[in-house]
Formats: sequence, C-alpha cells, structure tokens
Amino acid sequence: MTDINEIGATAFVIAAIRAAEPEKPQPLFHDPYAPWFSNDRARAVAGQLDVAFPPSTSMVRFRTRYFDRFVERGIVAGARQVVLLGGGFDMRAHRFAGARFFEVDQQAVVEFKRGTLAENGIEQAPSLFANYLEADVPNGLAELGFDPAAPTLMVWEGNTMYLPPERILPFLNRLAEAMTSFRIAFDYFAIDLQDRESVDPVDRRRLEDVERAMGASFPTGFADLKVFEEQAPYRVAEDGSFAGLAEEFGLGEMVAGYPEDWRETLKLYRYCVLERR
Repeated sequence: MTDINEIGATAFVIAAIRAAEPEKPQPLFHDPYAPWFSNDRARAVAGQLDVAFPPSTSMVRFRTRYFDRFVERGIVAGARQVVLLGGGFDMRAHRFAGARFFEVDQQAVVEFKRGTLAENGIEQAPSLFANYLEADVPNGLAELGFDPAAPTLMVWEGNTMYLPPERILPFLNRLAEAMTSFRIAFDYFAIDLQDRESVDPVDRRRLEDVERAMGASFPTGFADLKVFEEQAPYRVAEDGSFAGLAEEFGLGEMVAGYPEDWRETLKLYRYCVLERR
C-alpha cells in the first residue's frame, strides 16, 4: 500500500519542474525559490517524465498556475488563512501576501525546507509536523495560532493520487467537524485506479509509465465526485481538467497540437474545489 512518504519523495521533482519555468517561451508563474530545492537527480526524473508522457510536466506547470490562482482569488474574496497540506517545497507562503500561511507536512520535509530557507535568510511558515491522515490537523494548527473558525483556504496539491483511498474521506470529515469556513482545492485522476483492470489499457499504460518515472505509485482516483457530497459535508464548487485551462493560460495552441489520444488521456487529470456546506 502506498503511504504518505511518497509525496515527500516527489517534492524535489516538482521543484525541478517549477525551477525550469523561466526558460519556457510563455512562463505561467514566477517561483524564484524553486531552484533552491532542485538537484541533478530531480531534473533527470523530470526528463524521464517527458519521455514517459510528454504532456506530464506541462500539466504540472498548469496545476501550479491553477493553485496560484486559487490562492490569489481566495485572498481577494476574504480568506485570511491558507494551509498547505503536504506541500513539499511549495513557497506560496513567501510568494503571496494578504493571508497568514500554515504548513502541514512530514518532519523530514519541513526540516529540510526550513534549513534551506534559513541558509537564505528566510523564515519557514508556522508548520505542523504530521502525517495529516493520522493527525488532529485543526487542533495541531491551533497550537501554532491557526483559527479554525476563520475563512480558510487549503491547498492540497499533488497528494490525492498517492494516498490510500480508504483514508481520504475520513480525513476530510475530520476537517469538516473542526472547521466551519473553508475551501479545499486538490488535483486528482478521474479514473478508478482502485480497479485497474477497468481502466482503458492505453490510459493505464501511460499512468504506469509516469509511476515508473516518478518511482511512486498511484492507488487512488475518483471517477465520480459525488462521493464528496454524499459521504462528507461538502459541495463541489469547481471541477475541470488542467488541459481545459490551456486557452486561459495562453497555451491553447500547444495543447491543441497534441495527438488526439494524448488529449483524451489528459482529460483524466483534473482539479477540484470542495466547499464545506
């Protein structure tokens, strides 16, 4: 069974992809901190992802811009707290103003990040060392100054596909029991990865190629988001594919130029925002 440690292991690879953004013809975001967390091995894995399924690193770029937008818009709309769940080397706490940021991640990941930031004269955001699937996240954050009643954004980027499926809904229900006003955004595969034999063979092969390149596994996908409304007190506030944002992000021609079967596979990689009812 996959565990939460695989999320921390991929943090360097995601940082390497973000670090390469200034080299792109049409950069989608500005993250000057990403090079601090990149390394030769991570860059090599990013290259392997491009070989396994060429659009995969582009979708990481799209998702970074999407979650940036989620934070930007949420702060404008009145959110005063942002929680980065399993964010690895996410530096939004230092890239965006107007809200107080908190982080929840494994101790080894946070301590590495904290040490790197200290070397560059920057302070790490208040952080809860925890496997969030097991911890009392709201109370743990409250000890750091978090207000469970204040309007909050939760960024859950690059996590769900690595997690045991039976742990996700209990985690979300625990959040809803303790917090009264929040929105949580995440990325997911719109496919039943719990039953791989039911997955289209071409899509399955591509996902497995990406798994091999990442050195990780994807046990979880959501073919139907109704589960969050039927088994937890949430409303699906947003849902869409990252490739579907291409026109808005100025890269419509790039995505339109992909072979049709690539575009069909990309429909499976999506974003969702849940709002507590």
